[in-house]
Amino acid sequence: GRVLLLVVDGLGHGLGAATAAQEAIPIFRSNLQYSPARIVESAHAALRSTRGAVLGIAEIDLSQKLVRYAGVGNISGVIVSDGSTRHLVSTNGTVGQDVRKVQEFSYPFPTDAVLVLHSDGLTSHWNLNNYPGLLRKAPGLIAGILYRDYERGSDDVTVLAARATSVNTKIN
Repeated sequence: GRVLLLVVDGLGHGLGAATAAQEAIPIFRSNLQYSPARIVESAHAALRSTRGAVLGIAEIDLSQKLVRYAGVGNISGVIVSDGSTRHLVSTNGTVGQDVRKVQEFSYPFPTDAVLVLHSDGLTSHWNLNNYPGLLRKAPGLIAGILYRDYERGSDDVTVLAARATSVNTKIN
C-alpha cells in the first residue's frame, strides 16, 4: 500500500560525490519500514564520513492518496495533476554535514497525479502544461521529455516520475 522513492545527489563532482550518493542507497534500502524523515535522519548519520549529499525521499501512500516527503538541499519535488501543480518543500542543508532539522510534509496525491523528483541538473522552470496530453503518458516518457528539454548541461541530472494507478495500485 505504499511506495518509497529516493533521489540523491552527492555534493560536488567526481568520485567523492559518487561515493556520498552511493552510501545513501543501502541506508535507504535498509530502512524501508520507516517514514521518509526517519530515513533522512539515518542517512545523515551514515554520511558523516563523506562529503555529503542532498536528497529527497517520497512515500506514496496509495490507500490514503497522500505523498509524505522529506527533502534536504536542492532536490525538487512537484505533484502535477490536471490543472494544478504543487511544489514539495525541501529544507536547507547537506545530509551528512549540516542538517538542522529534518521535516516531513504531507500532500494530497490525486489519482490522476504524477510525482516528479529531480536534482539541480534540471532547471526548475519546466511546466507540463506546455505539453498537451503528456500528463497522461507513461512516467518514463515524462521524465525523458523533462530531461531532454530542461537539463542544464553543466551538471549531472536525475529525473524521477511516478504515477499511482487506481487499477493495480502500482507505481509505473
